[in-house]
Amino acid sequence: MSKPEPQLTIESPFAPRLAAYLRERFPVVGHGLLVLSYYAAAHAVAAATVRAGAPMELGARHLAGVVVLFLFFFHLRVFDEHKDYGDDSAHHGERMLQRGLITLRHLKLLGGAAIAIEFALAALVGPAAVVALAFAFIYSLLMLREFFVHEWLSRRLVAYAVTHMLVMPLLTAVAFSFATGVHFWRAPPLFWLYAAATFFLGMGLEISRKVRAPGDEIEGVDSYTSVLGTYRAAYTVLWIRAVDVILVSLLAWALGLPCWLLVVLVALYLLTVSAVARFRRDTHSSNAERIESQAALHLLAANLSLAIAVALSSGVDWRWP
Repeated sequence: MSKPEPQLTIESPFAPRLAAYLRERFPVVGHGLLVLSYYAAAHAVAAATVRAGAPMELGARHLAGVVVLFLFFFHLRVFDEHKDYGDDSAHHGERMLQRGLITLRHLKLLGGAAIAIEFALAALVGPAAVVALAFAFIYSLLMLREFFVHEWLSRRLVAYAVTHMLVMPLLTAVAFSFATGVHFWRAPPLFWLYAAATFFLGMGLEISRKVRAPGDEIEGVDSYTSVLGTYRAAYTVLWIRAVDVILVSLLAWALGLPCWLLVVLVALYLLTVSAVARFRRDTHSSNAERIESQAALHLLAANLSLAIAVALSSGVDWRWP
């Protein structure tokens, strides 16, 4: 849990208050690295499936794609802050938003600016990027409204996670259109195999974030350990991780990528097994946190390894203006 920053007050300049909020709820460096690896992998798979054998292009449109995905995840955070404000105020009064140092109005303005920049960059890249982004954005609005079944979803944490994590394949489609200039519905089947893998990559991270030691459970706040059981939640991380490893391995085999990629994927999975086993032996807070950090490492390393494997196999064509 992030620590409050007592030295800040409502009278403090806005910039340090915003910086403190971002450290607490949207760490820029951490999110930036995850988004960069995610876009790099999606871009690499798009290049390898649409222009098999041709060098992977890198240029301004791809930098725009990374920025758009980063801003999209930020606007998802803003949406979450709005829809969860009541519950968070009841259970997390120490947070910057709940202390009034950052307000919902501040976030609404920042989120609106992020969305405007997303669509402006998409328009510069081309119509396929705009259309793909529009589909993902509409889905994010449905997420904001919790698909108009708030009461039903609020009682079903797993269903909530599944419906919200379906945004990942849509964002993968956004990356496809930024990378290729092609409408996402024309993406080859192999690309959709990777899009499916991103769903499981996201689910693994989401569930890992809410695996808690028994002493860390908060009354009135659902976690996967409180809903599924302490050990069942940890085991769920394992089988979800196994599915995404299998999907990415099948993709690598179909694309003829080098065997070292499979070695990396298996090694990452074994690290997850080790983290879950340690939690099984000792359900301490630090071991629960290790499962979460391992999930983030897996996402980062698996995506970067996939992108590097494609780049080494096909080469890179730098197309900077």
